[in-house]
Amino acid sequence: MEILKKYNKISLLKKLLVAMILGILLGAIFGPNIEVIKPFGTVFLNLLKMAALPLILVNLISGIASLDNPKSFGRIGGKIILYYFATTAVAIVLGLLVGFLFKPGEGFQLSGSYDEAIQSIPSVGATLINLIPTNIFSALTAGSLDQIVVFSAFCGIAILMLPDPHRSTLRKGVNALAAMFNKLVSIVMIYAPIGVCALMACTVGTYGENLFGFLAKYLGASYFAAIIHVCFYLLLLVLFTGANPLKFLKKATPLMVATFSTSSSLACVPVNLECADDLGCSRGVSNFTIPLGSQINKDGNGIMLAITFLFASQCVGGDTSIATLIRVIFISLILTTGAGGVPGGGIVTIAIIVDAFGLPLEVVALVSGIFTLIDVVFTTMNSLGDLVGTYIVDFSEKKRAKKLTKA
Repeated sequence: MEILKKYNKISLLKKLLVAMILGILLGAIFGPNIEVIKPFGTVFLNLLKMAALPLILVNLISGIASLDNPKSFGRIGGKIILYYFATTAVAIVLGLLVGFLFKPGEGFQLSGSYDEAIQSIPSVGATLINLIPTNIFSALTAGSLDQIVVFSAFCGIAILMLPDPHRSTLRKGVNALAAMFNKLVSIVMIYAPIGVCALMACTVGTYGENLFGFLAKYLGASYFAAIIHVCFYLLLLVLFTGANPLKFLKKATPLMVATFSTSSSLACVPVNLECADDLGCSRGVSNFTIPLGSQINKDGNGIMLAITFLFASQCVGGDTSIATLIRVIFISLILTTGAGGVPGGGIVTIAIIVDAFGLPLEVVALVSGIFTLIDVVFTTMNSLGDLVGTYIVDFSEKKRAKKLTKA
């Protein structure tokens, strides 16, 4: 009992960091044999996902309903969507620049094949249509986060437009549900160190050797681009809010540990919301911006698509003219925005862009082999970007409120 009390006094951040380091050591020592503890990590992922979808649904409705009026929702929504699209465009350009710098495909000999079916590039119209759920219960069952976000937004706006006492009654009910799911997450996080340790051990044990293999340059280019893009986030943070980036990163450390361990931005939405709370962000903002960001903020995908295109093109001496690169940027933007509606996720989007430019599909098989090593870094970067965007929007809203108060 005394040991449990001492354990509970240790901060979650310290627990997660120790768990991650222990997981890395176990993976390095036991290698692939460490897979026997994978169920402990899977349990943690399942617990997070169990809480994540209802948490997003209820918190998003609660966040929008707590705003003053529909105009506030439109203003906040406009700011965060502009931020997400702008950072994704920068990420794609950055991926191309880093690809030219590292030249990951130069001198590389291709072998093997990739036989998966290649899908067509989703049109803007198809992407928009796929955002609207025909059956919200089916969307919840399938875990279609993009459709759940749209449905929640409509519900929140509907509550905003209702007259009292209906609006007040529904707000109280939704806020109570949000509090319940937040408490559920805090219960799940008690188990987090065990899950994080198991997940990290399995990742290192299974994929560690690939770090020194023939795709080291590809991984190096991806990681370098991710570091540069995180610096870009922090630059935006300083420019728009004047916040101390080191203090910000310290508050965001639990999020980075969780995403690095789970490789799931959806599963880590609850942790991201808690970090936003620690940073002093209003739940009226974070309950909207963070769930939305977990679906549409795909900066990591943008970098990955750009680097993979150059990797494939450099392998065969393909066309890398300005006109071609502009097409890459445009198609990558469509793919990253519509990724939620494309079955198979990141691997399928890679296959689409490689096939669209007539490049060898063997590249997809190669990238698939180390996808976990890439995805873990980009998921962490994406979630951190969601948090930075939330902080910037929240800061601007508080600044606006102060001006109105003085006036």
